[in-house]
Amino acid sequence: METGKAQLSVIKAWKEQKITKVINKTQKNLIEISGWENKKTTKIESELAGLQRKMDNKKMEKAEKLRSKKAAVHAKAQEKKAKVQTKQAQEILHAEEEAARFQATGQTPNKSSFSCF
Repeated sequence: METGKAQLSVIKAWKEQKITKVINKTQKNLIEISGWENKKTTKIESELAGLQRKMDNKKMEKAEKLRSKKAAVHAKAQEKKAKVQTKQAQEILHAEEEAARFQATGQTPNKSSFSCF
């Protein structure tokens, strides 16, 4: 029976050694996988950050172009309004001059000059 006990003891020690070896190898593999994952994740996050910066820059450039377009439209509108107002002032002045001439000569305007009525 002593040999049986000794044999069981050897088998038990062998089994524990094998299990410890498997556990250590598994832990080493898990650590390597975690390191690989962290490295890849860091690289991807870096790429994402770079892409975000590019997008932000493009967004700012586009916004600046649109602001410039808006300013150009406003300037053009101001120019057109000024022309319309100048024309209005000229036409009013012309009407006043004609009215003064009619008054000075004692004439009355003919019906064709009342075209707006």
